[in-house]
Amino acid sequence: MKKLLVMILSAAALTACNKPAPLETGIDTRNLDTTARPGDDFFRYATGHWIDQNPQPAAYPRWGSFTKLGDDNVNQLSELIQAIAADSAYETGSIRQKIGDLYKLYMDSTRRNELGCQPVMPYLQKIQDCKTREELLQYAASERDGILFGIGIGADSKNSAMNIVGIGQAGLSLGDREYYLSDDERLVAVREAFKQHVVNLYKLIGQSEKEATQKMQTIMKYETELAKAHYSREQLRDPEANYHKLTIDELKQQTNGFDWAKFLVWYGYDQTNEVDLGQPEPVAYACKLLMTAPLADIKTIYEFQTLSGASAFLSDDFTDENFRFNQSLTGAKEQKPLWKRAVNFVDGRLGQAVGQMYVEKYFPAENKERMLTLVKNLQSALGERIMAQEWMSDSTKQVALEKLSTFYVKIGYPDVWDDYSPLTIDPSKNLLENVYSCLIFDWNLDKQKNYNKPVNRDEWFMTPQTVNAYYNPTTNEICFPAGILQPPFFNMAADDAANYGAIGVVIGHEMTHGFDDQGRQFDKDGNLRQWWADADVEAFKVPAEKLANYFDSLYVLPGVHANGHRCLGENLADHGGLNIAFQAFQKATQGHPLETIDGLTPEQRFFLAYANVWAGVNTEEGIMMLNTVDAHALNFHRVNGALPHIEAWYNAFNIQPGDSLYLAPEDRVKIW
Repeated sequence: MKKLLVMILSAAALTACNKPAPLETGIDTRNLDTTARPGDDFFRYATGHWIDQNPQPAAYPRWGSFTKLGDDNVNQLSELIQAIAADSAYETGSIRQKIGDLYKLYMDSTRRNELGCQPVMPYLQKIQDCKTREELLQYAASERDGILFGIGIGADSKNSAMNIVGIGQAGLSLGDREYYLSDDERLVAVREAFKQHVVNLYKLIGQSEKEATQKMQTIMKYETELAKAHYSREQLRDPEANYHKLTIDELKQQTNGFDWAKFLVWYGYDQTNEVDLGQPEPVAYACKLLMTAPLADIKTIYEFQTLSGASAFLSDDFTDENFRFNQSLTGAKEQKPLWKRAVNFVDGRLGQAVGQMYVEKYFPAENKERMLTLVKNLQSALGERIMAQEWMSDSTKQVALEKLSTFYVKIGYPDVWDDYSPLTIDPSKNLLENVYSCLIFDWNLDKQKNYNKPVNRDEWFMTPQTVNAYYNPTTNEICFPAGILQPPFFNMAADDAANYGAIGVVIGHEMTHGFDDQGRQFDKDGNLRQWWADADVEAFKVPAEKLANYFDSLYVLPGVHANGHRCLGENLADHGGLNIAFQAFQKATQGHPLETIDGLTPEQRFFLAYANVWAGVNTEEGIMMLNTVDAHALNFHRVNGALPHIEAWYNAFNIQPGDSLYLAPEDRVKIW
């Protein structure tokens, strides 16, 4: 009987595959690969032919629903930006002038090639001209650089209404300790490619092979030592272990006597009394190096950071070298075209100005209204699921419901836009000079809005055109930018099966972050404290650890396991998002059930919509990079790893013992 049902299902799906489903389903059945059985490989079954409909560009090592939609948005932004750049009649100082001239500066490769390395040389010379350690640190601080540590402003995790200066680990060119310390041959290959990259960049500014090699060895020596002190990404996921509120005197004592009073004045944070020291050991070691390593070595480290950061805005030989190194990280086959890089550049520097144009043209008001309805329904479903949890006490349920009811919801775009009038874009100056003007503007704007000031809950941490969403624990907010509110995530023409399976799960995912292994540590006001009963915390840890261990057992490449503990928060959010969205979907369609279309029931279309959010492919290099640094599971695991724990999926596709993805009921994780 089981085999007969699967055969009937496959035959119906095959029929659907030959004819695109009606638009109102929101499901493109051409994506189905019916040579795969849903219970054996649902990712392949649901998305196996997605790549046929959406061929992978050579410049994209990671290509899927997210990246394709992001690429579509870039095409839309290019129309807006290029139209402005083509109009030279804009008024000097206007936002149109800034957008147009910045785009043309990036596109002018002839000018950049004529200048070569000249734009960065004065900055490198300033570093070498520093005669003393104090002079070097003062110069770095004036450029808003910590060299071997990071510094910025954010909400105080235990006083979430106020901002605080935060100091944390930094200084690794490769971004993650594993690239320096791992003996995995794939990561070793990246490490070796990076060494050659350092040498090549130095040779491009005229230094000899010998001198460039010596500087590379200095950089690798110190960055490797610093990497040993760095917290792992798993350690960084523990909010309590990464919060240490200190006075400036206490900070000095914790960091080997580093003179923070002077540095903070030089940096521009001259009214700082307390800081949050995120990772004491790495920062203490960084301070020790800054105070004791030979001055020439510290100069070399800072010199390379400056050169590397500037290289994307210099001549083609620099950008070509950057791409060659990037290939070792991602496996990309070719660079993105210059116009696309220029659009991304302007978007990165003038994000809200570009975003304001984007939403005016591409984001209808009715999209926001329907999203508000979806969010309300998802909140209701999560509340019901909280009340249904047997492992959670009544007292904790009540405070959890209070937190849920106080979610601050942001949809589409901010109510107040950033003011770019103080920013000057001067086309007579070179591209790098204008980049530094943008960086100074961003730093000053951040200081003006946030330094020693209350947290502004209306601040957005993504631009409206971003294809993503987020939950922020210190403001207890969920945010869904306009960029993600379009197919395949959100489709005004589609029925509830598609929208609840796609954007509904995204909404549920972000809501669940408020109650995952990190979010549960922040109360309704965004303060880091234990607000659950002790027994509930311990009860939660059991299934959470079970989910982490389950994903640890999965492979991303032959011989390479996934990291279920590093990705636990995201996997918990996927798990909760699926359960919450499915319950909300059932409730929303209770009075008017949807029909079976092209052999696919509404429940099946819900899960197909979810899977197609994660449709796509990755290069082997890209998989290895993501598995090293990303807090999210790989796209195929977000389908084949998440769904075996969802009871409704078993029912929708008649998944039975013997199917490859089948888990016995007692082995399934059940949270939310």
